Amino acid sequence: MAVVEMDPFSYICVLTSIVAGLAVTRLVSGFGQLLQTRARTPPYWVHALWMVNVLLTMIITWWVQYRWRNVPHWTLFLFLWLLVAPLILYLVAALLFPTNQDDVVVTSWRQHYYANNQKIFLLFGLTFAIDLVDTLLKGLTYFLSLGPLYYGSMLMQIALCAIAATTKSPRYHAFFAVFYLLYNLGMLGSNLLRLM
Repeated sequence: MAVVEMDPFSYICVLTSIVAGLAVTRLVSGFGQLLQTRARTPPYWVHALWMVNVLLTMIITWWVQYRWRNVPHWTLFLFLWLLVAPLILYLVAALLFPTNQDDVVVTSWRQHYYANNQKIFLLFGLTFAIDLVDTLLKGLTYFLSLGPLYYGSMLMQIALCAIAATTKSPRYHAFFAVFYLLYNLGMLGSNLLRLM
């Protein structure tokens, strides 16, 4: 019987996929619980939209990690580096939607959201800084090939997250939630058009 060996990238992806799966599970089960408890604890649309945004970001992060497949030599540093963004997004998911085991009783999703916005957006903003470093680790040529639109969008997202972490303004949070969703959908749409 032939022994099937995994290549290093596939081996590493097992753990990153598990972490990504935990984040996705946390968010999807959170949506289910929001639906089940909506009469008792009414959903807050900004909070729910951020759950969608983080879910979408987690999926995009998992997809983009495939660009690491051609690394010829893996180190522990690179392996740990690949885990950082999924781990942070899992923590954001946990802050957005605590489980019953977290000893957090949510009586208002709006209050819960604003009680945690600083932690949520400091962590979420960190993912964009990580993305910049991650892109640079793929090589300077690759980093420079993305151009000023990429750098500008990453810096803009970091700034928007910094504002979201420091303000409790419902108008700002509503704006940022909608803007981020439209931004991601626009980026996905432009990538799909390039594939056609």
